[in-house]
Amino acid sequence: MKKRNIKTHWIVKAGVILLLVAFISSCEKWIDPAINDNPDSPVTVPMSLIVPAIQQTMGYNLMGNNTVRTSNLWVQLYDGVLRQSFTETRYQLNTADVTNIWSSIYTEILMEAKILAEMAVEEESPHNEGIAKVMTAYTLAVATDLFGDIPYSEALGGNENVLKPKFDTQQDIYNSVFALLDEALVDLASADDLIGITGDVIYGGDVDAWIAAAHAIYARAELQLSKVNGAAAYNDALAHIADAIGSGGDMEVPFESANKNPVFQFMEQRTDIRICQTFLDELEANSDPRIPFYVAENDDGELIGSPPGSELGSASWPGDYMAAEDAPTVLISYAEVKFIEAEALLETGDAAGAADAYNDAVLASLERVTGVADQTWMDDNNITKNDVSISLEAIIMQKRHALVGQVQPFADWRRTGIPNLTVIPGATKTEIPRRFPYSQDEIINNEANIPAVGSIIVPVWWDE
Repeated sequence: MKKRNIKTHWIVKAGVILLLVAFISSCEKWIDPAINDNPDSPVTVPMSLIVPAIQQTMGYNLMGNNTVRTSNLWVQLYDGVLRQSFTETRYQLNTADVTNIWSSIYTEILMEAKILAEMAVEEESPHNEGIAKVMTAYTLAVATDLFGDIPYSEALGGNENVLKPKFDTQQDIYNSVFALLDEALVDLASADDLIGITGDVIYGGDVDAWIAAAHAIYARAELQLSKVNGAAAYNDALAHIADAIGSGGDMEVPFESANKNPVFQFMEQRTDIRICQTFLDELEANSDPRIPFYVAENDDGELIGSPPGSELGSASWPGDYMAAEDAPTVLISYAEVKFIEAEALLETGDAAGAADAYNDAVLASLERVTGVADQTWMDDNNITKNDVSISLEAIIMQKRHALVGQVQPFADWRRTGIPNLTVIPGATKTEIPRRFPYSQDEIINNEANIPAVGSIIVPVWWDE
């Protein structure tokens, strides 16, 4: 009896096990393997969504908001009359003030571009890999121009991330910029892309346009090193000019009523900045036709500049060219390319070629801003130059006027000393700043690796 019960027990147990095995086997065929995936939070974001997200951040945070406002205040294109902009005009830029842009550069642009490049390799799309490298190179160049030495080689390791990355020297960062652009040009020239560029709000997936933009960025980066590389910088810049963006090929990020321009939003919410009197005086000296596009009428219907540091709240706001809700953010333009060419030709001894490039640059700016390439105005106001009258001052001043609302006028002022700006009344420092401070978050989390700069008036490497 006892033996029979034991036998029965094991027969029943075996049957249960067989039923469980059958059930589990059937479940493997029946249960949806994606049952735990949240459709509103996809595990893998497609490249078509990563591309525009990076570009919008470049247009909004990198080149449309904090960096532009601060740098334009310091070179007296804008003037701050209230709150944070009031203090920044007086050269007070604290570590906490740059935390947003520092974080955005690394988490929203560089890391996302790295992910994009890796996905492009997996999906056999060298064109997407190429634009990832162009956007990375652009961002690194802007970041190092503002901050100096920055983390890069150890900063984007993903799962193998170094929590306290070293700061690469600015010279090494520029070497990385050039290497990325070289690689990007090879990627973009590939005939083996299986997907094509999708989600691109800058060039709509036009590979040739991205190639031209890469050459333009290359030329700008070479020129930026003119104080340390001398004639080689000008020759290297010229080597990329012929293949750089032409008329109508400006690299810009669009905005519209549903996704408003960052300066428009800032003025709508804060109203802290005005057009600086220094800039308006420069324009009015030549009855510049861009004035109504750069300078908005105040409440009394007047165009009034704010003297640097004056707190003149009744002065004019930035005009629609920079601050309309649908105004695009310009990353690099045909006008800038021609100004780069003009400076490089002048400094290498070709005054006639420099004058031609300069004249084309001014006309390109006029057409972009006003819609009319007004040669008559140029002739009547001695803006047109020839091989005798062309000068570095003429090139940089007109470049400054063309690139208002971008960070490049700050870089050009540091490189050339043009225009000859003076420290504003009531400033907290004896000199105009030449760099941004490092982020408070970086100081807290990576203090041991942060270079001992000392002050925002200390030049970056290429500016020494």
